[in-house]
Amino acid sequence: MTDERRGIEAAGPPWSVDLLADLHAGVLDEREAAQLWPRVQSDPEARAIIEALEATTADLASLATAPAPPMPAEVAARIDAALAAEAQGVAPVVDLAAARRRRNQRIGWISGVVAVAAAAVAAIAIVVPGSSDQTGTPVAEPPASSQSGGSELALRSDQPQAAVGQLSTGVKDYGPFGDAQRLSTCLQQVGFAPAVSPIGVRPGTLDGQPAVFVLLTTGKLAEFRLVALAPDCGPKPLLDRVVGK
Repeated sequence: MTDERRGIEAAGPPWSVDLLADLHAGVLDEREAAQLWPRVQSDPEARAIIEALEATTADLASLATAPAPPMPAEVAARIDAALAAEAQGVAPVVDLAAARRRRNQRIGWISGVVAVAAAAVAAIAIVVPGSSDQTGTPVAEPPASSQSGGSELALRSDQPQAAVGQLSTGVKDYGPFGDAQRLSTCLQQVGFAPAVSPIGVRPGTLDGQPAVFVLLTTGKLAEFRLVALAPDCGPKPLLDRVVGK
């Protein structure tokens, strides 16, 4: 990759999409990410690529939780007519209500397969290989930091943007809070609305002190609100910063 041969310090226009994708996915080390984020945020070309990656990631991730579209009415009517004809014909008698239940079960199985496929596509979009000269069949794997038990996120309070790529992938590791309910209770305790919904949660350290990082949306494209909470919640956040603008 061109930027790797020149070194991170020389990265810039023309920007390598691979490099920006690695930065967005949080796979660069902290020193490299800290060097690149300020330059990326100040360069319109680089920001456009990051925003496109962000929008694509959000769209694909939403497919995994989106409800299955309803079956078209004319298709359902044709299936019901076929089932009714089967029940009245020479074939063994079939209970129409039971047949409809089986039909609905099949629809549910298909929806589940679609959701799993969408999640796999989202994972591939999030993890972009850093080199094009790999052999064999590529297998997309989430960064080690996004898996439960992986290395913790170490963040400095003067470089909050370095956490965006590692928290915007949708990973929710509640750490000392244990689950979403206890995290929500803490967020309300420090002043957030009950309806706030994190897009990423991960334990780590802030300036060397234990913390739980929470990434929230702001309603603006490629702009987030990064909150760091003490493991015991505390009376106020350790950090509350808008990043990515």
